[in-house]
Amino acid sequence: MRFGLEIYAPKAHMLDMGIYHSHLTDRAVLRLSGPDRVDFLQNLVTQNVARPQSGSCVMAALLTPQGKLLYDFFIFIESDCFLLDCDAAIAAALLKKLSLYKLRADVTIAETALAMHALWQEDGFPCPPQVGFYTDPRAEALGLRGFFDTAPDTKLPSKPLDDWHMNRLKSGVPQGPLEMPPGTVFPLEYGMAERQAIDFKKGCFVGQEVTSRTHRKGALRKKLQAIQLSAADGQQGDALMAGERVGGELVARRDHCGLALIREDAIAEKLTLNGAAIEISAPHA
Repeated sequence: MRFGLEIYAPKAHMLDMGIYHSHLTDRAVLRLSGPDRVDFLQNLVTQNVARPQSGSCVMAALLTPQGKLLYDFFIFIESDCFLLDCDAAIAAALLKKLSLYKLRADVTIAETALAMHALWQEDGFPCPPQVGFYTDPRAEALGLRGFFDTAPDTKLPSKPLDDWHMNRLKSGVPQGPLEMPPGTVFPLEYGMAERQAIDFKKGCFVGQEVTSRTHRKGALRKKLQAIQLSAADGQQGDALMAGERVGGELVARRDHCGLALIREDAIAEKLTLNGAAIEISAPHA
C-alpha cells in the first residue's frame, strides 16, 4: 500500500509490454511539512515548488552559493507535505543542510521509512500512467516511480537495481553523489536544465546568480554525454583523449555503457578511454 492509498493493480495490457518492477534500495525519503513549507523550499531549491499541484513529482537540486551542485532529489508534492526522494547516502546530510536553513520557518523535516519503487521498460519505451506511481520527470525512458510503506504487489517481473541503473545510463541521466560529488560540479554541465530540474523564471534560489548567468550566456564548454565503451574498463575520473589532448572525463560506467563529461570542441573528434575507442550514443528519450 502506497502511503495509505490503494494497492497497485497493473492493467492487463501492461503484462504484455515488457514492463519491469525494481525496488530502488539506494533511495531514501524525507518528509517536509508545516505551514511555511512552500516558502521555505521556494527560496532554496532550483525548482518552482509553488506552481505544481498536489500529486505532482518534480526534479530539484540544492546548490552552493557558488552555483555548484550539492544534492539532487525529487520532490513529491502532497496536499499536506513535500516528500523528498534522495540518494540514501546523502539523506542525513540533506536533512542537516535543510535544517540549517530553517531558522524561524514553521516546518518539520524528518526521515521516513517509505521505500521507492520503479516501473520501467528497456530500450527507452515509456510506461503508461498507473495509480500510485509518478512519471519520472527527467526522461520518459526512466518510466515511473513511487513511494510505498509496504512493497507493492505489481505482479510484474522484477529486475535488479543494477539493471535499472543501466537503463538510466543509456538514457544519459546522472544521479547522486557518486556521479556528481557534492560541491564539485556545475548542474548545467550535467544536463539538469534539460532534465527539468531548474526553473529559471521562479526567482531566487541558492546559487541562482552563477547558474542563471551561465544559462543566459549559453557558453558551456563541457557537457555530459551517454557513451558506449568498446572495452568494459575505466574508472570515474579517467581521461577521455582526443588525439594527444584531454577531451573529457569518465563520470560513470556499467559494463559497456557510461556517462562522460566531454568538451564541446572534442565531441566531433575520435575519442578513446585508456586506449580503447568510445562512441557518443544517442540517449533514450
